[in-house]
Amino acid sequence: MNFHAKKDADREPIFQMTAMVDVVFMLLAFFVLASEFRQPERDFATGYGEGRPPVAGASVGDFPSRIPVRLRRSETGVKITIAQASLRDNDFDGIRAKLSEINMPAIGVHVLAEAELTVEQVAKALDAVLASPMKKVSISELKVVSTVRETRIVGD
Repeated sequence: MNFHAKKDADREPIFQMTAMVDVVFMLLAFFVLASEFRQPERDFATGYGEGRPPVAGASVGDFPSRIPVRLRRSETGVKITIAQASLRDNDFDGIRAKLSEINMPAIGVHVLAEAELTVEQVAKALDAVLASPMKKVSISELKVVSTVRETRIVGD
C-alpha cells in the first residue's frame, strides 16, 4: 500500500464544464434582461406620441393616414408647412428632406395648394414630394377661410 499522496504536478487538472456553462448562461441572462433594445423616439411633427407614452419603434398606425403639405402664397414666394412644421419660403428641397426623414411610404401625402399659386410652384412641390420615399400623393385646393371679427370700442 502506498500512503503517500500523489503530487499536484503528477495529476492532470479536471475542467468542470457544468460550472462554466452555468456561469455563461447567468451572464447571458443578465445582459439580455439589463439591456434596452429601443431606438430613440423621433419627432416627426405629425402628432406622433402626443399624450401617449413612448413605445419602442413606430408603426404606420401611430401616424395619421396622410401628411398634409400646405402651400400658401407669401410675399417672397411659397410658404410651406408640413403637418405642424413650417419650412423656409420656397424651400422645396426641405419638403423632400422632411418626408425622407419620416420615410414611411405607406402613409399618404396630401398637397394642399392655394389657388393663387402658379402651376410651376405647385409642380416644384409635387416633384419634391415624389422625390421622397412617400409614393401615395394627392393634391387639392387649399380653401382659405377668413373671418372678420367685429371690433367695438367701448367708451366711458
